[in-house]
Amino acid sequence: MKKTWKKCLTLAFFCTVLWLSLSIYKTNNFDLLVGTNELTSNVNIQSRIPLFKISKEIPNSKRFVRKELTKGNGIYSRTLYKGINISTEFEYFYRNISEEKLENPLLHKHQYRALLNNDMKCKGKGVFLLVFVHSSANKILERQQIRSTYGSFSDYENEHIEYIFVLGQTVKPEIQQKINKESEKYMDIVQGNFVDSYRNLTYKLVFSLFWVNNFCSNAKFVVKVDDDVIINTALLIQHLQQKKKDNLLTNVLECYMLIDKGPYRQNNSKWRTSLLEYPFPTYPPYCNGNPSIMSIDVIIKMYDTTKEVPFLRLEDVYGGGFLPWISNIEMHQPTCYGIYVTNENIHGNACKLFYLSSSSNIIFHKDIWEQISKQMNTSCKC
Repeated sequence: MKKTWKKCLTLAFFCTVLWLSLSIYKTNNFDLLVGTNELTSNVNIQSRIPLFKISKEIPNSKRFVRKELTKGNGIYSRTLYKGINISTEFEYFYRNISEEKLENPLLHKHQYRALLNNDMKCKGKGVFLLVFVHSSANKILERQQIRSTYGSFSDYENEHIEYIFVLGQTVKPEIQQKINKESEKYMDIVQGNFVDSYRNLTYKLVFSLFWVNNFCSNAKFVVKVDDDVIINTALLIQHLQQKKKDNLLTNVLECYMLIDKGPYRQNNSKWRTSLLEYPFPTYPPYCNGNPSIMSIDVIIKMYDTTKEVPFLRLEDVYGGGFLPWISNIEMHQPTCYGIYVTNENIHGNACKLFYLSSSSNIIFHKDIWEQISKQMNTSCKC
């Protein structure tokens, strides 16, 4: 009898320990790390996961949506996307996030301030396309090159284009002084109240959505790029004009898509995402890196959705995956989307919307633009 009593006590003890362990594990797994405005390091790099590495063929079949309402308005649990089974557990992750993870003053409360604004950029204008360029604070030469290449087109085929460079704060007064002069001269810089660092790219994206919503909501289309991308302005305008002709002015989100991709877990990876940050094996479908083409209604929906989505420092997964997925926005990838440019393939690739080079050489980027310009009248279909 005594031995039986001891066995029962031992079993009860182990059951209690097991229950506590599972509870702690679940709690820790949903304890997201929130990005901070670190006053660290030089902020001259905005590297991202490499573009244009196709992971899976994407069929053209229509999306099937299993309409199972979850936490927020308009949020559905999807089993298929463009005919492909999605094994993401993001919906479960989202439903179970604690309210304290939705208290970030910038991300969820939208307490942004434009330290430099140029808020008259779009006022009173019929803006067909707004291009907002994510640029590091100290990349003054790169911004100047954009102004002298594709950014020199303010109008094309009777469509008006505006450009804005989105920056964060710099900790170097001498750089800030140069930025102030640059902004005064060109009136095309907006600077948010967060430190310009790689970890804060998600803040930069949401700040961009904030700025467009408040100061350029009259634009029909918006393109988001980084300062190392060259845009084929002629083809892009023609591509968007075709949408206008077809009355496709809403629900437009076009980008380079990744489906059924999971987090990098390697300790030495720049894009490492810990189990604490995101505990599941796959992400929702997302726009990898940049650029992205969006209609203005998509910008507005995504901006509103940021109030309900916890922080993730990977800006492309957050902005190109979490926000569209929760906003119920379907993304597409144009056949003419983009190409990595090298010395070998710089010629004969005129029919692409975007060009990206692994080289940071400004002269090489200028050569790419010259090649695009020579072929601008080439008949292209996208």
